Amino acid sequence: MKFRVFSIISLLCTLLLILCTFSPLLAATFTVDIAADDADAHDTSPGDGICSDALSSCTLRAAIEEANATAAPDVILFADTFLNARVNLAASEGPLPTITSQVIILGNSIDAYNDSASNLSDAPPQFTIDGSNLTNGSGLVFSGNAASNSIVFALSIVNFPGDGIQMLLDADDIDIDLCYIGVNPDGTAGGLGLNGIVALNSDEHKIGKRASGSDLVGLGNLISGNGGDGIRFLNSNNNDIFGNWIGIGASGTGDRGNDSHGIYITGDGNDIGSVINGEAAGNYIAGNDSGGVSVTGDDNTFKANTLGKGPTGGFIDSGLDGIAVFGELNVIGGLTVLAGNEIVEHSGAGIRLGVVGGTAGHNNFVLNNRLGSAGALFPLLLATNGEGILVNGNNNVINDNVVMNSSDEGADPGYFGNAITVRGSSSSINGNQIGYMNNLQGVNAEPNKNGILVFGNGHSIGSMLNPNTVAGNTGLGIYTRGMDNNVSYNFVGVTADNQRLGNNGFGVQMEHQGGGLIVNANYIGDNGSDGLRLETPNNTLDVTQNVIGELPNGLPAGNQGSGVYIVGGELIDVAGNLIAHNVLDGIRLVNDSNGVAMFQNSIYSNGQEGIDLGNDGVTVNDAGDFDEGDNRLQNTPVIEEVIFDETISPRTLTLRYRVDSSDDVNASTYPLFIDFYWNPADENSQGRYFIGTDFNYTTPNAIKTVVFDFESSATGGYLTATALDQDRNTSEFASQVLFGEIDLIFKNSFE
Repeated sequence: MKFRVFSIISLLCTLLLILCTFSPLLAATFTVDIAADDADAHDTSPGDGICSDALSSCTLRAAIEEANATAAPDVILFADTFLNARVNLAASEGPLPTITSQVIILGNSIDAYNDSASNLSDAPPQFTIDGSNLTNGSGLVFSGNAASNSIVFALSIVNFPGDGIQMLLDADDIDIDLCYIGVNPDGTAGGLGLNGIVALNSDEHKIGKRASGSDLVGLGNLISGNGGDGIRFLNSNNNDIFGNWIGIGASGTGDRGNDSHGIYITGDGNDIGSVINGEAAGNYIAGNDSGGVSVTGDDNTFKANTLGKGPTGGFIDSGLDGIAVFGELNVIGGLTVLAGNEIVEHSGAGIRLGVVGGTAGHNNFVLNNRLGSAGALFPLLLATNGEGILVNGNNNVINDNVVMNSSDEGADPGYFGNAITVRGSSSSINGNQIGYMNNLQGVNAEPNKNGILVFGNGHSIGSMLNPNTVAGNTGLGIYTRGMDNNVSYNFVGVTADNQRLGNNGFGVQMEHQGGGLIVNANYIGDNGSDGLRLETPNNTLDVTQNVIGELPNGLPAGNQGSGVYIVGGELIDVAGNLIAHNVLDGIRLVNDSNGVAMFQNSIYSNGQEGIDLGNDGVTVNDAGDFDEGDNRLQNTPVIEEVIFDETISPRTLTLRYRVDSSDDVNASTYPLFIDFYWNPADENSQGRYFIGTDFNYTTPNAIKTVVFDFESSATGGYLTATALDQDRNTSEFASQVLFGEIDLIFKNSFE
């Protein structure tokens, strides 16, 4: 009889034989030579080391009974002459005996088994255990610690009213590979009434491919068409689930989903998919009604899995969430692209952490995953999720993911087509590519509904070394609601390589009540409404060093609304920003926004005003400044005279100006800070280049003289100014005043 098995099994058997030399009971090998089951199929003398039923044959039932009778690790082989053999368990005899001792069951010992196959489609099992005649029970059941370290290879287990394989009550470290669970060897349906593979209170199982030294061996299991979960592990820890096809047909495509989850686990330290020595060992999981993977526990990893399509291609509609995790310190994806998961065609979220009102997901990592597929050039390749990444928890890291084509069309209720939605506090969201794809044919929108939505406090969105790019979405780019959130170094509506691919709504929208906020060093351009919209009563907020309306290379990329639109805001600093080419105002304040300090910005080439207090165009100064409105309608400086001295080095500008603004409690708080700006061309109500500040204007309506170095090589231009009082209220731009001789290039508007 041939004994043809993988090299790892040969090694294992050798080790077992060595171990058995020190045991009072020697391991035995039993060869099943008949696919039969009836009253005569029982072993006649369990414990004698011989598998023999009443008819002197070795049935599978008799082999298990004999193996249970010894403490040694026995081996069950199958006659090498079997070809598509099937044992239909007899109703009168019930399920096979529970396995209570270590046993190695090698269906791949059959001659007809294709042990040189490279995928499951080409390696159907040659021995099937069929439970069609039974009214209860499961296929193979391992129970107790003595059954630990068992192996099941290359069996088809179908049509049981219960589960396919159970591992119970400290039956640990069981390897299952090369099996069809719920599928006949010819690929036809043979689903189980409940779950495919079950573990309860047992740990460290290896389901599918496994590591042998630095390599991977095995092909995985096909687990499809069952009435419950494909894999269901409860209170089960430190398992490896690699390389399986779950919910997919035997050809590697087609919907043969399990009626519940593909994988459902409660436990810690489980690895679902992996990368070993540069080789991916992820699972293909698709078509399952309740989602791909659901895990409650800590320290679990999910790597290199593909959800929503089969290994031979073709998208497969899948229910609810791709990967749902409830717990802490779990890693979904990894530090390399190879470790990331690909998730498409789920009616829920591609990745979910925690649930509102239930178990949260704290301190987890979501790295280098790809959610949704591109279809702008080839619509047949378009695949969506109902939501990209959905987070309910604190202190999560969501980095370097690609999220495309999330859509609420066809999604389950509660999923809205957004790329990333975070509820909780103190999460970090960096390096994500959201809403577009850059390929050989150029940059194309692959839109989600909205880009990044954050609800809660203390979140960080973007970093200097790892910015997010959020462009091409049908709604807004980035939205935050909460306190102490930081939105920095992102590309919103534009890309780092100077592509214009705006979001249809706001670039960045922030709605907050209290707390300190930061919006720093973002590129925000080409969006369908305002670049940055702040609805931020009672906040301390810094808006600094952003470029709003230009590409990184300096070319125009204006937003269709205002550059910065502030609604009812207080205690906001808008400083050091470039705000240009926007269709409406550079900065617009409405709804009694007060304490908005705007200084040292470069504001130019916007379609309306540089700064507009009240959305009503230029606000005319009133005597004494006794009026109310946005920023108290702070009066602008009046520049009386500009003297340009080109004869000295550095050249100087001597400015005489005044501010008609009382220091009364109903007007301005003194001293005022006066910022001066130079416009090379005639651009009234805007200020392109900041040239200096007078920090000590102390007397209302007094004419004051200040002198600034003029370091440009230009021969002239226009001077304008803004006034900022001690309550942080900045005025609009002053009427500009001509000095020197305007350069011809600017006269002709060739900027």
